[in-house]
This record gives sequence, structure tokens and C-alpha cells, in this order.
Amino acid sequence: MSTSAAAPPPRRESSRRLPVLLRLAPLAVGAILALSVAVTVTATTARVTAPQHASPGSRIVVRGAGFGAGQTGKLTYDGAAVARFAASSSGWFSVPLIIPTSAAIGSTGRISAKDVAGDLLATTMLQIAQTGVSQESLSVPTQAQPGSTITVSGSQFAAGSPGYLTINGLKVTTFVASLDGSFSVPFAIPTAIDIGTDRISARDNSDLLIATSLIEVNTGPIATDTPAPTPSPTDTPAPTDTPMPTDAPTDSPAPTDTPPPTDSPTDTPSATDTPAPTDTPVPTDAPTDQPTDSPAPTDSPAPTPPATDTPAPTPIATAQPTASPPGLTLPNFSHVYWIVFENREYSSIVGSSQAPYINSLIARYGLATDFTAVSHPSEPNYIALTSGSTQGIADDGVYNLSAPNLFDQIETSGRTWRAYMQGYPGGCFAGASSAAVVDGIGKSGPYVRKHDPAISYTSISGGGSRCSNISNLAGFDPGAANFEFIVPNLVNDMHDGTVADGDNFLRSFLPQITASAAFANSVVFITFDEGTSNVGGGGHVATIAVTAHMTPGSTAAGAYNHYSLLRTLEEAWGLRYLGNAASATAIDLPY
Repeated sequence: MSTSAAAPPPRRESSRRLPVLLRLAPLAVGAILALSVAVTVTATTARVTAPQHASPGSRIVVRGAGFGAGQTGKLTYDGAAVARFAASSSGWFSVPLIIPTSAAIGSTGRISAKDVAGDLLATTMLQIAQTGVSQESLSVPTQAQPGSTITVSGSQFAAGSPGYLTINGLKVTTFVASLDGSFSVPFAIPTAIDIGTDRISARDNSDLLIATSLIEVNTGPIATDTPAPTPSPTDTPAPTDTPMPTDAPTDSPAPTDTPPPTDSPTDTPSATDTPAPTDTPVPTDAPTDQPTDSPAPTDSPAPTPPATDTPAPTPIATAQPTASPPGLTLPNFSHVYWIVFENREYSSIVGSSQAPYINSLIARYGLATDFTAVSHPSEPNYIALTSGSTQGIADDGVYNLSAPNLFDQIETSGRTWRAYMQGYPGGCFAGASSAAVVDGIGKSGPYVRKHDPAISYTSISGGGSRCSNISNLAGFDPGAANFEFIVPNLVNDMHDGTVADGDNFLRSFLPQITASAAFANSVVFITFDEGTSNVGGGGHVATIAVTAHMTPGSTAAGAYNHYSLLRTLEEAWGLRYLGNAASATAIDLPY
């Protein structure tokens, strides 16, 4: 009796709830999505914004704010990773994103920011339409000459919003948008601008990228879009002189104009850790867990293995594909500087109290957090950095290599290079080492050939004027060449010296670059030849990128190595990829 009496109430309650559930049904999808966002977002302040409309294949700029200082992650479109982000110290970012060409007209797309673990941080929606992007855009001429003045126009900016215009990161002029969100200002192309494709960008007064576009700078006559003498007047396509405003909002903190490399699942770049099969990085050839580039025997003796081209020429270092695989579109840097230190694992540098200056650079500029050397001991890494292969070298001997190399590439492209080797005796010195001397800044210490890759290539060491591109550090000039390769002596590079010795050296040396006029539109990479472990073949090492407009505290979480650094330079300058650089991934930071 009591059991049967208790049964009706549940039926009555469910019948009362049913209309409520039915009334909620039309809202279920939106409510569940909103609830999932609210529940999953780890920082309640995190948000992302995008244009309201975009067309398939169009390039937009996605902005984030309220993220953690230096927080990194990926942007997804309907769940598929399409870009990476690195928040500034203030928690904001601005990155380019390309809408997949498969996006259907009339559909709604979801853009989400996720952390490195894949957890949702923030999300927004946009409508896929035929009309394209409703977002701020820049319009510039297709071509210009150095020293000329062009007109740069903006549209769809916030009414009355101020900002400034740059070319390759160099500030040129300011703008203030009118009440209808447009502006048109004269823009002087610098006389010292690089010939080729350059980038004009609009940023707000907090340095956040708003819109960007490309322009071709050359010294020849500027072609107009009015078809010269022949066609009839009605044929002249006047408006096309201001190219593709929709191509403007393509980019962001500098580097990318084409789909970011993370169009494939997220932050795991290609097999950059594994060199091409022919290039055996011989990670186990060295004693396991120690900086196998030991200071003692090979630093002083005369050429122990005779100066022969002994390593088999099999590891191909030939220039590889004619067309670049999809990747970053990096700035056309005026100068690239590589500074190489020695034998320190990532953990002994990043966060170390012995390296306060280096860690201040990490906070102010950009860091590759998963960068590995390719081999042990030192010399194979220097050869890999400059030829895309270890060339079969597995020790610190004296080698004369006929392999294609970066120095040759740079000259062939019409650019210049210098190698500044601290303590180098000069005169095309080919010995294995020289005595400790005082050469420029820091402590005195010896020079060793194994840290000087340029002298190992016969195209350079064979005599003539090219050998004079190698010099000591006392004559360092940050504007002397487009590419400058810098190696401190055995004490200042931390090989025989301490981490503090290297940190003090960099504190004195780096401002010679960053305080110079040559630093504008340039990048400095600071890296290590190898670590003390066998991770990636040569150890986990710190690699820092320094540019004039780097977003503070930026990080690149991809798996990179020395071939990636070579690839980054080759991609920036449009050079063909040497050896394993062809399968590496350029370092993705907001240059």
C-alpha cells in the first residue's frame, strides 16, 4: 500500500517538468556551448576577437586579451589547429589566421584559443560569407622605389583610433582614423630599405598589430596598372592600382603572411629532430651524459687528423626543393646575427641565477623552448648549422669540406657575410687552435678551429679575398655584413668558462648590435652548440631571438633544432634549403 501510494508523485513531477524542458530545447545548443566555454576557460578574463564575417581562404587577424603573461597555445578553426599564439607580458596577442578553403558559404565557424595541453581558453564565432573580411585593412601601391613617398590608406578602423605605420618593423609615420574608420597618409619609403618584398603594418599605440600588407620595393621604373599605350580608355583598370585590401589583414606580429606552419595538428613541427637518412647525426658516438666537447685535448694540439676531406661526401647537403613547403613568411631581415655559446643544457641557462642578463633577454624578447642540438661533440653542430648536414663528422678534427654551405648561398644571393671569431689570429689561419689572447670584450681565451665552420669549407679556406671575411672580435662592426656569425673564445663561450662568464660577455657585447642603426629590421639569434644530455642527438639548449619589435616574453613551443635555425634564415631571405633544412621548420616567433 505504501509503495503504490508513493508512485504517483514522481509521475506528476516529471509531467510538470516536461513543458519546461520543451521550452528550453530551442536554446539547448547555444546554452550548452556557452556553458562549456564558461566551464572550460582557465582564465576567466581570456577572450579572443575576430571579424564578424570572412570568406573561405581569406586571411584574418585574430586578437586575444586577458591571457596569462607569456602564455602560449594554439588557435583552432572548428577544432583543427590553424595557428599558434604567444601572449605578451600584458596577456595579449595578435596573430594571422587563414580560413580553411573548405569552409562552406553560409556556415558558422568557431575560432578557439587552447593552451599547450589542448584545454579551451576562449572562443568566438564568425560567419562564412562570399563577401570576405569585415576587418581593418591597409591599402598600399603594389610597387615603390627607395626614397619615394607613397600613400597608405586604411579602412574599417575604429572611429578616431590613433596608431602608427611601420615598414619591416621600422616606424615611419602615425595615423588617426576618421569618424568613418578610414585614413590616408603619406608614407616615405626609407632610402636604405631592402630591395624586394617588404611589409607595411599598422599598429596601435600599445604596439598591437592591427593590419598589414606587402609592397614590392625595387630600383627600376615603377609599373603602373594602367595598361600602357594600346588598349582603349575603357580598358584601363584604374582601381587596381591599390591592391587587394583583403590581402592586408593577413599578418601579425610580423612573421606570417601564408598559412602558419601549424595548419597541421598544432605545435608539433615536422621531423626536425631527425635529420635526413643520409645524414647520420651519430648521437651515441659521444660519451652519453656529458658535454662531450671536452676542453682539454682538442683545443690546443696542431691538426691531429690531417687536413683531409675524409668524411664521406654521402650526406647530401645539396640545395633542395625549388618550391618552399608551406611555412612562415618571415621578414626580409636587413641583418641576421648568430651568436653561439657552448656546452650548456637548457636547464642550466633558463632561470639560472648565474645568467641574469640572458634571462632578462628571454623576458624581453623571444625563446624557443624545445630546441635541441643535433649531435655531439661541438664541430658536427657547427657544420650542421651552416650546411644542413653534419657531413659525416663525429669528432672535433680538422676537415676541409667541399660541401655547399650557407656562406656561399649568402654571397650568391647578392648579400654579404662576416665571421667574427674571438681570438682568431687572422691571415686565413688554418690551425686547430691558437693561444689565449685579449680580443675585444670579456676574458682572454684561446680560439679553436672546431668552432669556426667557415674555415672548414674549401670554397672559403682556399685563399683569396673570401678568407678575409673571417676576422677577430676586436674589429666587430654590426653593419659590416648582412649575416654575421659570432663565436666568443673558449672562456667567454662557457666551454672553459662559467655560465657567469658567458652572461657577462653577452651583457657587454650585445648592446653593440641592439644600440646600432643596423638593428632595425634585423634579428639576433643566441644559441648553444650542444647541451650535456643526448636529447634530440645533442642536448636540449636555449635559443633566444632578439628583434626591435618582439612581443616581450614570446615563446616558440615547436620542436626545433640547428637545422631549424638554418631554415629560418634561408626562408627569410628566399634561399634554397640546404640538406636537412628542407625538412625542418622555421622558428615561429613574432619577429
